Amino acid sequence: MGEKVERYVGFDTAQERHEAVLLSSDGAEEIRVKCKNRRQAIEDVFGKLLVRLAPNERLVVVLEAPRAHGRLVFAVAAIFGCTVIQVNTVALNHFRDCEGQPKKDDHWDAFLAGRMAFVNMKGCRVVSDPKPEERMLCRLTRTRAKQLQQRVAAINQLRAIMLELAPIVLDGEWDGPDLDSVAMRKVLKKYPGFVGLKRARKSTLEGILSSCRYRRDTREKTILALLRLEDEIMIPDDERSVVSTEIELLIEQVKFNELAISKLENQIQLLVNQNPICIRLMEMPGVGLITAAVLVGELLPVMRNVTEASSATYSGLTPLSRKSGKSLNRSRLGRGSNKHILSAFFMSCVQALQWSALDRAYYDKKRADYQGHPRPHTAAILALARQRHKVIYNIMVNGARYDKELLIASHLERQKRAAVA
Repeated sequence: MGEKVERYVGFDTAQERHEAVLLSSDGAEEIRVKCKNRRQAIEDVFGKLLVRLAPNERLVVVLEAPRAHGRLVFAVAAIFGCTVIQVNTVALNHFRDCEGQPKKDDHWDAFLAGRMAFVNMKGCRVVSDPKPEERMLCRLTRTRAKQLQQRVAAINQLRAIMLELAPIVLDGEWDGPDLDSVAMRKVLKKYPGFVGLKRARKSTLEGILSSCRYRRDTREKTILALLRLEDEIMIPDDERSVVSTEIELLIEQVKFNELAISKLENQIQLLVNQNPICIRLMEMPGVGLITAAVLVGELLPVMRNVTEASSATYSGLTPLSRKSGKSLNRSRLGRGSNKHILSAFFMSCVQALQWSALDRAYYDKKRADYQGHPRPHTAAILALARQRHKVIYNIMVNGARYDKELLIASHLERQKRAAVA
């Protein structure tokens, strides 16, 4: 049998309805089909498309997003054994301008998505169907990241309120509990907006501090700082009651986020401990529970279909930047990179500097090489992450185990060859 000829169908997915445009063998529009966002309707569309193909042709599905609106299309395409290609949304907008189609509608989006894959433009990549445990880890780690962001936002709002209410709490010489500490939250819950704190009993405050494991020799100084705090407040009583309500809601938000993060981390730990790839990854210095979960959930499905270099580009570890117009003096990460993977690699490298002499030696070398760079630390960390990516690729794709002695021997051999040269 001869090689299969690819026929592309572009999908524009939405909340209620999808539109599909099948391209002919020469890249022109052949048929347009609409359907509801229901499994049976999508399966009927695939049936109509597949019967139009010749025996030597196979269907390639092109989507903007295989999640959210496109999740059912992606799942049905996997059932029918179709290759799925994801197009970058920004690249699609540029391609629309090149094709002279300034009007954005569902029909043109579906057609242009299929055309992008047909002409093999940059911004298209094959999407693999991840395993169920990989999808679960991806969802859990992304939800955890959102909860962390919400917690940070709530803490920042609380900090802004404190700048109006009692800026002394944010002073470096403040003897009381830190704003983000459990003790401060308990004080604010007991005395919203610090109302009545001046008349509080020392025994009450001592009980709060002892429950937070404050040392006995520091409690007296902390209690005196809290009792003097109300004298620093200049906000009128009426407005102070509203501020107290804001503080109470923010503290509840922080508490909810922390409970959610704890619950998510427990579920992540159960999945990681059952995944052999995660267990092998955690043998590597600097790779902990969350990093292993992110790498398996986000990166492993991509690694199966691309080379190590392409995987590094997707991870944001290659020096690709986007510059245009007035932004020529600024360098930002390319849009095709996955920020979740990049963050995991960065934090993993920071941890590895403390636990791995080999990683520390490479970082010091690159830090010296980047002297004069605007951000030598960041550049050296990214260079280290790029080297660690090669090891992680072998662990995840080729089933290798982390061997420190082998890496050291390889490092010494390279040094010996460089000295001879």
